[in-house]
Amino acid sequence: KAALAAHDPAAGRITVHPTPGTTRADDLALDILAALGKPYTPPGPWSRAHGLLWAAAAAWILATSARHMTVLRAHLLAPPTWRRLLDLQQRTGIHLTIVCHRTPPP
Repeated sequence: KAALAAHDPAAGRITVHPTPGTTRADDLALDILAALGKPYTPPGPWSRAHGLLWAAAAAWILATSARHMTVLRAHLLAPPTWRRLLDLQQRTGIHLTIVCHRTPPP
């Protein structure tokens, strides 16, 4: 509940809810954009190529001065998604809190 209450984009804090049943890394990038208040509907599969959604998420994190991101249900994320998430943290410097409700995959 504390993570949910902490969601305040205007104060630089976002809480990301990964979409249930998704396994692609780009789906988490869409969830991050939604948490930032910048939802995006891709016009087609080409828009998911070459990490464009992750670049957009990084750009909006920097543009909105988001300083803290909490990702819920992170135990459900696939290893490639974890790598993208950690790369995003490195690229933007955002403080990242990952909430695992169970043991994450190796």
